[in-house]
Amino acid sequence: MQQPRNVQELRQFLGMVTYYSRFIPDVSTITYPLRKLLRKNQKFYWNKECQQAFLKLKEEISSDRVLVPFDLELAVTLATDASPVGVAAVLSHIVDNVEKPVVFASRSLTKAERNYFQLDREALAIIFGVSHFINYIYGRHFVLITDSQPLSRIFHPKTGFPKMTSARLLRYASFLAGFDYTVKFRKGLENQFMDCLSRAPVNQNCISADVSINDEVHQVCASAIFEISSENLTADAIIQETEKDQELAQIKRELLSSPVNSDYILDSGILFRNNRIVIPKTLQPTVLNELHLTHIGITKMKQLARRYCIWKNIDKDIENLVKSCKDCSSVKHSPAMAPLHHWDLPINNWDRIHIDYAGPIQGFHYLIVVDAKSRWVEIKVLQRSPNSEITMKLLNEIFATHGYPLVMVSDNVSIFTNKEFKYFCCTNGIKQKFIAPGHPATNGLAERNVQTLKDKLKLMSSENLPIHLKVQRILFRYRATPLANGKSPAEMYLNRKIRIKLDAMFPHYEMTSEQKKKPRTRIIKVRERVRTKFFVNNKLNWKLGVVTQKFGHLHYIVKLAEGREVKRHINQIQKSAIQKNRLTTDRDLGDYDQQQRSSPLIRRSARFRRPRAYLQDYDLS
Repeated sequence: MQQPRNVQELRQFLGMVTYYSRFIPDVSTITYPLRKLLRKNQKFYWNKECQQAFLKLKEEISSDRVLVPFDLELAVTLATDASPVGVAAVLSHIVDNVEKPVVFASRSLTKAERNYFQLDREALAIIFGVSHFINYIYGRHFVLITDSQPLSRIFHPKTGFPKMTSARLLRYASFLAGFDYTVKFRKGLENQFMDCLSRAPVNQNCISADVSINDEVHQVCASAIFEISSENLTADAIIQETEKDQELAQIKRELLSSPVNSDYILDSGILFRNNRIVIPKTLQPTVLNELHLTHIGITKMKQLARRYCIWKNIDKDIENLVKSCKDCSSVKHSPAMAPLHHWDLPINNWDRIHIDYAGPIQGFHYLIVVDAKSRWVEIKVLQRSPNSEITMKLLNEIFATHGYPLVMVSDNVSIFTNKEFKYFCCTNGIKQKFIAPGHPATNGLAERNVQTLKDKLKLMSSENLPIHLKVQRILFRYRATPLANGKSPAEMYLNRKIRIKLDAMFPHYEMTSEQKKKPRTRIIKVRERVRTKFFVNNKLNWKLGVVTQKFGHLHYIVKLAEGREVKRHINQIQKSAIQKNRLTTDRDLGDYDQQQRSSPLIRRSARFRRPRAYLQDYDLS
């Protein structure tokens, strides 16, 4: 802890001293030079007398009169606190009903953590203290002390979470669920020793559990905006417009200063509510237009918005936009009728597919294939009328990616019922099922997608794009848009979200060098003796040398016995057990080889072998 630089820091320090004054003899006399600086109209001047008092008090607080050794038989308390610049924790024992510290800990907040509102900083202090002292408290009961009354309720192990608990606090509570503790609230005035530590933190470069948990929360926030990005919708634009929005700017200020629970969280300057990004007013029309891309309708727009973004009256704005859209009105259909046939949901993806043809639409025909379980859709475009041969070719292209289905449902047109197509299905182990003639609703999955494709192509008829690009756009948005169950076809079929333009709205998080996991490889030190691979006339040879330089994790510069240097990969190098003996050097080895190879006798030999006497100069053990 550095010396106080102003009256406020001195008050914090003396508050900590006062807390432990019962253990410090003659504390009043020692603190007198410091207490004089707190007098009214007294100029803050740090002289030699103040410095001596400050060092004496630090020595007393860290002495065995105050600190006690850790004892498994004694009760344990963990007190935590947070300030705008740091977090701190003290592990203590209860000795004769008196709290005596065992060890202190603190760390500075990262740039992102300094943007947390006060309640989240107090929660972060708890996670820091628990993870820092995990070796002392894991597997045993302890008392968790905090000066945040909301957290004493949220983190209480026997109470439920409030409905509006933020994602960060939920993640913290999940981490604490693995510990045996009770929560105790202590007023801030009684917690001044912790306040002092949190305002004079120790810089730590290690990656702790609290930092790792925060990284997970960042990833949760970063995946929330996934569908509504455009050139104007970037993270920087959202941050700037949020600051200009009076209502949202006020919420940010309250989050940074007020120690109350809220359903908002602040991550990298962007407001989130229940993992949905809060869009400022100036950007709401842009987001609405992105949601309305490909005219997916009111229900689909709401489902998409509920996953990624939010603002006041967003549902009403979506309804007004769709109702005022001339293109959407031109293709509006009657309410859907009850299904005439109920298909059982398959066990696995691609077990049953529904196929049908659409067209001609804008001069093209379209083969549509829908997976019954995930609703994943494939569309193939044809420039001419389809037949069985073309259909089998297109299906083989699809099956090359997804495999053969167990069941294929289609209508009764000759393309799907002739001998060639039936033989195709039989030889590939596909069972055909046909709908009742005159009842296309039996093949409702394919029929709905046929109608959807017609509507979307009609809406995009004014766009000057090739037909295959229009189909790609329609498929891209459909596969990423949540269905009625809240999951998109991509999530149900690929078990992941597919990335589209709205990712640009989120800040990009890169792993630090400490977080990147490096593969384990052999390490060779500089000046270590090695032998390296050489290929001469496609035959493997090894040459002795010494490592002179290392590049990254895998490449080395090796100086050979003959004097020249070569660059080699770790896979081309082995440590050498050959040790130089007396006057024999690497250069001697190179010179000897040269002399022997220049000998007329050796040149006439079919194979050069080094003399036994020479090898005896080396220890081959």
